[in-house]
Amino acid sequence: MIGRNNLVKLIDCCYREPLMKFRIMKEKGFSLYTTGNSYPYIFMVDGRIPHGGMFDRLKGLITIYAVAKTLGKDFRINWTYPFTLSKYLIPSKYDWLIDESQMNFGIFSYHNVIAYGEYVSPNRLMKSRTKETHFYYGYNSLNEVNKVFGTNYSWGELYRELFQPTPYLQRYLDCYSAEIGQKYVAIHARFLNLLGDKVETAINPELASDKEKEKLVELAISAVRNISSSHPHVRVMIASDSMVFINRIKLEVPNVYIVPGEVKHIDTAGATDDAENIKMFTDYYLISGAQKVYSLWHEGMWKSAFSEYAALIGGVPFERIVF
Repeated sequence: MIGRNNLVKLIDCCYREPLMKFRIMKEKGFSLYTTGNSYPYIFMVDGRIPHGGMFDRLKGLITIYAVAKTLGKDFRINWTYPFTLSKYLIPSKYDWLIDESQMNFGIFSYHNVIAYGEYVSPNRLMKSRTKETHFYYGYNSLNEVNKVFGTNYSWGELYRELFQPTPYLQRYLDCYSAEIGQKYVAIHARFLNLLGDKVETAINPELASDKEKEKLVELAISAVRNISSSHPHVRVMIASDSMVFINRIKLEVPNVYIVPGEVKHIDTAGATDDAENIKMFTDYYLISGAQKVYSLWHEGMWKSAFSEYAALIGGVPFERIVF
C-alpha cells in the first residue's frame, strides 16, 4: 500500500508540477528551450499558487537557500506577489536578485519543484541540481538540511545573510524605533477570525456571541498587563492581526506602542497596498529588536510563526504565553 508521503510526492511530480509547466507555457508561449544563464535554485513567490503567509514563505526560502549554500549552487529569489520583495528588502551578504525575464521557461530548460505537502520527508529539496529549478515551498526544514548535510545553520543567521531593509523601509524603521525607544518587549497575538475581523478564509470561525468575544479580549488584555508588570520601566509593543483587539487595547492600556496602520494576511488578502506592506515589515523588524518577544495563545487562536521567527531574526528570547 502506498504511504502518505509517497502519494503526496506522486501527486506533486505527476500532477501539480506538469500542470504548472502547462500554465506557464500558456502565459509565455510555447518553446522547447530558452538560452541564457541557468540558476539551479530559484525560490518562487509569483502568485501562481497559494504561498502561505509572510513567514511561511520565508521558512521555505531559507530552507532552499541552505541547500544551495551547502552545495555551492547559485540561488535567486523571484518574489513578485502580492508585492515585489526588493522594494522592501535588498541583498545583505548574498546577491539573490533576479528578474523573471532572466529566467528560463522553455519546456526542457527548467524543472518545477512544488513540495508544500512534502514537509514530513522533504527529500526532493536536498537533491543536487544543475538544471534551473523553480522551488515552491513553505516550511522550515532547516533541521533536516543540517541533518542530511552535517551543517549547523541557524535560521536567523541565514536570514541576515540574505536580507537587509531597503533605504525606503529603513526610513520607517528609524522613525518608529525613535518613537518606541531602545528598551521594550514585544507581544504578538493572532486571533484570525475569532473577534470578527474576517482576516482569514475558512481557518477558524468567528466566536458566536459578543459575550465570548468580550471574554477573550479581556483575557488577552489581562495577559498583556501581566507581561508588562514583569518588565517594569520597559515599554510594551503590541502587534496583532485583529484591529478589534488593537483598538480596544489602545483604550485599556494606553502606554503600549503600536505601529500605525492595518494588517492583512498576504496570502488571503489577494492584494496589499504599500501602507499595509510597510506595517507588516516594520512590525516584524521592531519585534526582532525587542529585549524579549511574547506570543499570546488561547484556544481557537493561531500559534503564529510571525513573532517566533521575528525573534530568530534578532536572536532574542521568545516565549509563548497560554492564557
